[in-house]
Amino acid sequence: MEESGFGAVMPTGNRSVSRALDILELLAGSERPLGLAEVAKRLDLPKTSALSLLRALLSRSFAALDEEGRYTLGLRSFEVGSVYLQRMTPVRAVETELRVLTVELLVTSHFAILQGNDVVYLAKHDPPQGVVRLASSLGARLPAISTAVGLAQLAHTGLPPEARTARLLEQVEQVRLTGYATDDGGTVHGIQCVAAPVFDAGGCCGAIGISHLQGGQETAVVASAVCNAAQRASAVLGGARVLPDTAT
Repeated sequence: MEESGFGAVMPTGNRSVSRALDILELLAGSERPLGLAEVAKRLDLPKTSALSLLRALLSRSFAALDEEGRYTLGLRSFEVGSVYLQRMTPVRAVETELRVLTVELLVTSHFAILQGNDVVYLAKHDPPQGVVRLASSLGARLPAISTAVGLAQLAHTGLPPEARTARLLEQVEQVRLTGYATDDGGTVHGIQCVAAPVFDAGGCCGAIGISHLQGGQETAVVASAVCNAAQRASAVLGGARVLPDTAT
């Protein structure tokens, strides 16, 4: 028996499971197949132990051998990952992040998707005694170009032709530069909204946003928290992490 990092006692046999997962993560992070010696060296394992674990992974198709006898991820790893992505919807992926934002910032947090030229709010989380609850009622539909969650998405999906004014083109360009959008009282007077896009494997699939009183909190602090939440949700959904484009 041995102690885990949380002080609990776990069976020694779990070490083999942990090491097998280490191997899968190593293979997943490598751009090329790896030989037995390299796997053992990178994970600081005896070759005999690494070989035993790799054979177990091969037998269940979680690992595969190439023509040169090197190891890579197997078909079963892809199948398990695909099932996960199929079952993980954007709303499920953002639920935890919304709760975290609300607890950390004491604000209303929400998630919305584009539908035509509007955004529809599909999830929200309110603070216990929050007062900012107007802009993100579940099921509410608002013009995308007038909301932070709308602009955060339009920056990556494109403005509709009729909305390509100089002002809006400048706004979405700013979103691409900073990674987030703001709505300073445009939806509800006295309320600022800050939002960042969420991505799945197919591209932008929504936006996480928060609503707070104007002047109540520094925009940079709020934006950092919102962007981090959106990036974590994107990672769960298998989307690429999109960083601000500081080169343009």
